[in-house]
Amino acid sequence: MTRAGSIDSGPQRSEDRNHLAARVPLAGISSGPRCTVRLTKPLRDRIRAGHPWIYDRALAALPPGLAAGDVIALADPQGELALAFADPDSPIRARVLAPPGTPLDPAWAAGRAEAAAARRRRDPLLAGCTGRRLVHGEADALPGLVIDLYDTTCVVVFDGPAAAAFWRPRLPDLFAGLERGGAAIAHAWLRGDRRRTSASGSGLGSGSGAPLRGDPPAEIVIAEDDARFAVDIRAGQKTGFFLDQRDNRRTIRRHAAGQTVLNLFAYTGGFSLHSALGGATHITSVDIAPPAIANLERNLALSHLPATAHELVIADAFDFLARAARQHRRWDLVIADPPSFAPSERTRPAALAAYKKLAAAALAVTAPTGRFALASCSSHITEADLLDQVAGLADLRLRLAAGAASDHPVLPAFPEGRYLKFLLFDVGDAAV
Repeated sequence: MTRAGSIDSGPQRSEDRNHLAARVPLAGISSGPRCTVRLTKPLRDRIRAGHPWIYDRALAALPPGLAAGDVIALADPQGELALAFADPDSPIRARVLAPPGTPLDPAWAAGRAEAAAARRRRDPLLAGCTGRRLVHGEADALPGLVIDLYDTTCVVVFDGPAAAAFWRPRLPDLFAGLERGGAAIAHAWLRGDRRRTSASGSGLGSGSGAPLRGDPPAEIVIAEDDARFAVDIRAGQKTGFFLDQRDNRRTIRRHAAGQTVLNLFAYTGGFSLHSALGGATHITSVDIAPPAIANLERNLALSHLPATAHELVIADAFDFLARAARQHRRWDLVIADPPSFAPSERTRPAALAAYKKLAAAALAVTAPTGRFALASCSSHITEADLLDQVAGLADLRLRLAAGAASDHPVLPAFPEGRYLKFLLFDVGDAAV
């Protein structure tokens, strides 16, 4: 399953700010902590290094009456360590916001957002891309918050009810900061809670959400280099498109010249279009969801790519691979980017078995001197886990190991933030 908004300066329209404020009650926002909660484990060095999560087992019981999103001060025997918002119903019981004593006021929220947008404005890898992640949660010091920009429409996602309770009243200040940082925002849309989003397939999403500013268009066409993609922010996967695979799509493009390509879990064709633009001779795209394949066909037309070089298949990827193996079909470059097989730690064993099964089936249809790309979008699966699953399946050499695109940064002290793994292998003597 494949997983880049216009950026320029411009004032926020007062009527749009008022429209948002009318939807979000601003009264009662506190800039200070409601209480102090003691750590039960020695986490001072870890917090100061930048790790933003405090698990339930490392924190004393939260006081009665503390609501999701309430601000607390974290302390150990040496004193206060940080301000955080509480999440009483999550194993991640608190998310670190700022050093102790920081006023969590409008200027603070706007400043964090402005810095995040400015980082994207300075990123040379985003040149030519009108879809990008503006806010990547913890890595932008805005924990539990994701904001993506498609042309001039931004999509907001909260990671759970505590993040929603803390950040939603601050959205006007966040938008003002993003605009000061260079993001042009004409429309805004709120997507449903990430924790309630199914990862069972790569088809289109549930369509849950609500307008935050204006009435976003039903379809937004974004540019990713010379590829064009129609994005549905209401019903598409994630926020509408898999922005995190942008740099990996470019990698595949560099390896596609003169190759036949099989794109499994193709969604709306990110890897397929970049393969075609890179000079692939023929691309087979497989996805189980008819709406995704229909969108892929639209994206081919938007990118002025001939449909004759593409085979679009609506099928379960595992069923397709079994059938292709029986028919002795082979492709020079096979890409497998499935939905998350491990949404939680307890699903790890089954997920590892699924990755191994997928890799074995994909390698069975990879040409003897071909290449194979495997991705995992679960933070519960490590790069080492993936390497263990493919070891011994074929004569493989790891050509490249990568992660999410440059607008999805990772904190050095927070390896949990490196959720996306992308591995490209040479099969047999493909390196020769």
